[in-house]
Amino acid sequence: MRKANVWVAVFLFVIGLICIYDAVRLGFSYDPTTGPGAGYLPFYLSLGVLIGSAIVFYKGIKKLKAEGAGKPLIPEGGLTPILWVLIPSTVMVMIIPILGLHVAAMVYIIFYMKVVGKIELYKCFLVGILFPVALYVIFDRLFLIPLPQGMLGEVIAPLLG
Repeated sequence: MRKANVWVAVFLFVIGLICIYDAVRLGFSYDPTTGPGAGYLPFYLSLGVLIGSAIVFYKGIKKLKAEGAGKPLIPEGGLTPILWVLIPSTVMVMIIPILGLHVAAMVYIIFYMKVVGKIELYKCFLVGILFPVALYVIFDRLFLIPLPQGMLGEVIAPLLG
């Protein structure tokens, strides 16, 4: 586990360096007449990431030397619940361009509630249909923010008006 902390700290430190480089490129100074430059906020947020990841790295290396690697990152048998979340979520994201967000969310919710949650089928369909309908009404109709419709959505959209 401590090794994972150290590697994540290194990864975040590199991301922080990349963001600081880009913030400097954009201009991070504050001009009293025009206000902050485009990179002002990203620069200071990235600086915080650099400082935080350096602290985590230092403490992680210190504990690694003193106590060893510690427990494994994923305990035995712990990968299965992670995969039960990761695989259906990945499939949902992959079918959004084909079915659209609303239909993909319906399929995902029904599958996840039935297979993982072991909930009665009528409840799965009730939630699986009402949630995407609510998404459609709130975003597409009320806020006028079109969510991804996919190839199937282009066929269904004219029917809904």
